[in-house]
Amino acid sequence: MTPMESSSKDNDAEADPSTKNEAPPKESKLPRSIQTAFDAKYNIVDLQTPLNAFMSGQYKRSFAYHSLRNRLPVVLTNVIDTMTREKTELVAQYASNDFEKAARDELKTIIGLISQLKYELQTDKAFHNFKGAEPDQDDWNNFLGDLPSGERTFYRGCSLHAECYLYRKLYSFVENSIFLKGYDYFAKIKEQALTGSMDDVLALTKYTRRPERTPKFFGELLKINLWSNCNDAASDPEAAAQMLNLRVLKDVEATNEYVLVDHAAEIWRCLTTGNLKKPQQVDFILDNAGYELFSDLILAEYMVEQGMATKVRFHVKAHPWFVTDVTERDFKWTLEYLSQHADYIISLLGKKFMQFLDEGKFELAPISHFWTSPHAFCSMAQTDPELYSSLQLSKLVVFKGELNYRKLLQDVCWASTLELSTCLRGFLPSNICVLRRVKSEIVSGLAEGSSQALASKDPHWMVSGSYGLIQFVDGAREFGY
Repeated sequence: MTPMESSSKDNDAEADPSTKNEAPPKESKLPRSIQTAFDAKYNIVDLQTPLNAFMSGQYKRSFAYHSLRNRLPVVLTNVIDTMTREKTELVAQYASNDFEKAARDELKTIIGLISQLKYELQTDKAFHNFKGAEPDQDDWNNFLGDLPSGERTFYRGCSLHAECYLYRKLYSFVENSIFLKGYDYFAKIKEQALTGSMDDVLALTKYTRRPERTPKFFGELLKINLWSNCNDAASDPEAAAQMLNLRVLKDVEATNEYVLVDHAAEIWRCLTTGNLKKPQQVDFILDNAGYELFSDLILAEYMVEQGMATKVRFHVKAHPWFVTDVTERDFKWTLEYLSQHADYIISLLGKKFMQFLDEGKFELAPISHFWTSPHAFCSMAQTDPELYSSLQLSKLVVFKGELNYRKLLQDVCWASTLELSTCLRGFLPSNICVLRRVKSEIVSGLAEGSSQALASKDPHWMVSGSYGLIQFVDGAREFGY
């Protein structure tokens, strides 16, 4: 068994069907005649995603097709089931006794809207404009209106646009409600992602209490952080993830062969050279709540205490997103939970993180709807120049996880040997670090022949989550660091 096999997601649908990223597409259990009829009706072609094309559900052998066909409908079904099962609790929480019937009726309406969204997903219907009180309504409607006519449905459009649209539309149903404003469909999943991994939290805490200011230890922290994504509660079996957490801590170097690109030395040099007396900011574009967020806080703590950053800014999502992505509420809840934990060591560390917030060593960045938009990052300078300018103040911008990687690369299947800097298409607000488990066909910066060698060993290497990337793009020449 390889060190990464415990993170394999072959059984995700059984382990936790609220999936955000999954393992190799499985054979459908539908009769072949039904499959053929579906493919014919919605113009699905039995091909992999072509080189230089964006990921799309119209390619049957793509991760996009698997996601749209098998994964996202289950996400919506789980939301419906949860709201139906907990309707009494939700009504009691969000409405007074005087409005109980009205709240129940509204809850029923929202469940109906989610069912309709699921139907539209499964029948490749067109995207609809947003017509409520969404703060980002104009941006979304302009984006949808500018799409080519042939790319405005779930399967025919870019899968990045389709998935972002689905999660944005899903939240709009409660956002525009009377009683359920602020409800997070996935809050309990995210809380369990932390509370269910406290043994690993304690182990990581103890592992990092005597840190060394060396490139080797820093590289270990980057790998620990990279593999903490195996705790993605939206897609990874909890028991397997926890087994991997302890194995990584026991022997970090055993994972080296599964890190396809390792620029840890370049990232170390970026943060330890130059004018270190000058205030130095690092930005984290966060991914998942739970153990992964805790690992992010540990890495940020190290940067601050070792003089590599005077401040670390954390960017969270404006609303519930892709099941387990961190929101402001998740971030604050995590610090509160840690600081009040029964274990003295964990509680002390939680209080320390909260003190860092008070002192300005940690900072929550202003909420930006860009992170929950369908835009690729190469459009940030035009669509959100204020956000782009704020990132230019940073010495290093750390992008976490699969979705951020897909947005960095515009969801395009570039040649795997193409340099990441080229694939960014001009997006370079500062030095860039990427920590990502490979879960889709989107990848760049590999050595010549690496992709072919991996494919011969494991045909599903791109979607298994068993391989990772620690990549760096140097922005120093442009910004004079």
